[in-house]
Amino acid sequence: MAAQVLSDDWADHLVIPTRRGDHKVGIPEEVQRELLALGRSADEFEKKVTTVHWQGAETASIELLESMLRSGNVDTVIHCAGCLDYFDNEALQALNVDFTARLTIAAKQAGVSFFIFVSTAYSAGYSGGVVPETALNEPQSDPTNYTLTKRAAERVVAECGIPFLVVRPSIVIGSSADGRYSGKRYGLYQQWMGIERLLSDRHHAELHTVATDQALNLLHQDVFQASIASVFRWVPEGEYVNLVVDDQTSPSMKDLWRLFCEVTRPKTVIFYDSLQAVDLKAINIRQRGYLTFAQTNLEIGAYPWQFDRQWLKVLSQRGLNFTETTLGTLQICQDRFIRSSQPIQRYLERFGADLPARTEYRDHLDTWDVSANENA
Repeated sequence: MAAQVLSDDWADHLVIPTRRGDHKVGIPEEVQRELLALGRSADEFEKKVTTVHWQGAETASIELLESMLRSGNVDTVIHCAGCLDYFDNEALQALNVDFTARLTIAAKQAGVSFFIFVSTAYSAGYSGGVVPETALNEPQSDPTNYTLTKRAAERVVAECGIPFLVVRPSIVIGSSADGRYSGKRYGLYQQWMGIERLLSDRHHAELHTVATDQALNLLHQDVFQASIASVFRWVPEGEYVNLVVDDQTSPSMKDLWRLFCEVTRPKTVIFYDSLQAVDLKAINIRQRGYLTFAQTNLEIGAYPWQFDRQWLKVLSQRGLNFTETTLGTLQICQDRFIRSSQPIQRYLERFGADLPARTEYRDHLDTWDVSANENA
């Protein structure tokens, strides 16, 4: 995001906090790489960036944050820090809610005039309806405490007394052009890493997995960056923007598995609607491990999410070129991942000559009992 802000000349000066103690004054390496990918040189922006060392959000006090904002003459805060660990409730509360509260207080005291908060499209939880581009009500339930705490953080921002904007991106994946991905390996990459770690030890002739026809909301990195730039330019204060793709074109979890199985080529793939429908004791232990590891993401992917996209329609009319995610653009990302995955490359070297020419796909209600030798 920092590279996009610089490339679009959206900010006169950018202050970037980092916890790296050995950093050199100037633009961090990861931002330089993104600038290069955007066709820009870091040298163009050396005088427009200040890198500030800190110990991290966990221990940052209001006083420290206010001092940092004042010393940098910060006018606008773009807050995208947070905890993504579904199972660490203490860290989720501390970073997503408590730190956001301290930062908004410090920003107000430092005279910041605009506060932009990057939330998540899933902050609405399992509400049973269309996710609106407004403040959210309490849902029937949440997939995890991550969505709960991001919703709580949105409220903190809305009530802080500073003009604000909330942006809710869905699951970000690699660039639609070349598959390049610069974020942490969560979401789809977490799933792919689970496959390479747990399912590439041998050729699984019969593969059991949870997958439905529900469209997944996967947002390409370059589309996210372009959309953010358009949001900053055109969307007024006090608004909420759902950065999500059209579920009429986006692939489903079944589509994702079919695409990946073109590489690993099991003989048969059996799809289940839910983890509860799988007889975990009866399937291969590695497949059992994968399904247990991916359980939360599989449940989120199977939920029928619906999103209001009115702001994207407005931004498209203002010139935003929004590339929807399709099976073709997703394959660009998968191909790049496959090329970089040593476990998958070793799998192909070991089993490639003996893989079946085609894979058969079945829903579990239409198939036979699991064979005993798959427990080996």
